[in-house]
Amino acid sequence: MAIKNIADIVWKRHQSHWNWILMLGSLCVLLIALWMKSIFLTLFFLAGFAVSMMELPDPQPPFALVDRLLEYERNWLESPWDWKKRLKAFGMIASVVYVFSCCWWESLMGLLLLVGLYANIACVYGNKRMGIDDL
Repeated sequence: MAIKNIADIVWKRHQSHWNWILMLGSLCVLLIALWMKSIFLTLFFLAGFAVSMMELPDPQPPFALVDRLLEYERNWLESPWDWKKRLKAFGMIASVVYVFSCCWWESLMGLLLLVGLYANIACVYGNKRMGIDDL
């Protein structure tokens, strides 16, 4: 019961604009801390994550980009779990593990390889959207 309450609080904070931005910034600090193997930056990440769990007011007007990203996330989570969604979820989890590993081993080439892979995927979807390539 307590874990469900904690998960509900984290999800509610995650859906707030300022909290989402703080979580994303804290994640960037974590990646730098992994790269540099810095205890100080790891503590800074933990502090940022703790602050992102505070109840912060929504900005007026809301950030348009954050609002679109949160709406996309809600829609994706509510969609049925077919094979495409499972493949995308596996790709996201594998990408997170890969990025953390590349940061830990300080592999800039590994990170650039992932960026190139994502650029190719974006080109394929862009071509499909424009009708150039039908998958």
